[in-house]
Amino acid sequence: MIWSDRFASAGSALCVGLDPVPDRLPPGMTVGRFLEEIVEITAPFAACFKPNTAFFERLGVEGIATLAALLAALRGRGVPVIVDAKRGDVDWTAAAYADAYLGGPFDGDALTVNPSVGLDAIEPFRRAARERGRGVLLLLRTSNPGAARFQAPAEAALIEAIRAEPAFGAVVGATDADAGARYRAALPDTLFLVPGFGAQGGSDIAGFFRSDGGGAVVNSSRAILYAGGARSDWRSRVEEAARRARDEIEQARKARRSRG
Repeated sequence: MIWSDRFASAGSALCVGLDPVPDRLPPGMTVGRFLEEIVEITAPFAACFKPNTAFFERLGVEGIATLAALLAALRGRGVPVIVDAKRGDVDWTAAAYADAYLGGPFDGDALTVNPSVGLDAIEPFRRAARERGRGVLLLLRTSNPGAARFQAPAEAALIEAIRAEPAFGAVVGATDADAGARYRAALPDTLFLVPGFGAQGGSDIAGFFRSDGGGAVVNSSRAILYAGGARSDWRSRVEEAARRARDEIEQARKARRSRG
């Protein structure tokens, strides 16, 4: 997937996160049906979708089956998919993860990967991404408050690895705007997945984009999925939340372009 083409065709850099929580669904909705409707409602505003595998795994076998069906349906629509699994392990196990998520039964256009085991352990993901035309998004700075303490010491080596590999992108949390701008300066051509926008409070996102307004997709999950709660008009509220998120992100992209 050439992300710049998607930005142009969608007119959006919004990534809609798909994190199903059964207790928060509208009455009478199954997880599968709810997500089908969410995709239908939000697709006009989305550059891509990001299912988080943890929310499916905790539902057991049924959840895994729902994830597989969702991924197949999204890819059938031709919409880019980031599988948010944050996998990472020694090379033998990493190769198995790569086979599952990059061209396998849970195939996406890109996979989030935790590189903390070591750069040698991400080699199977790099190889699979290259061979299968996929992407790997390495956790560079996550959106949780304690991220910097453990992630900052490793960032120089990780930035070097990302810069050297076209198949690599980076996960950079929206909750630290200064770090986002610094990483963008260090990685001018890298695709960023920017979580933490919306429910987690990240709002100053202009610096995460390139000077042309490209280079990043900004994720919003809960603020969109559950905007309608249990109300009878939940669909229109979800639509409005997706539209509002898209527009706020577009304002940030416009501001970045105006700065040059």
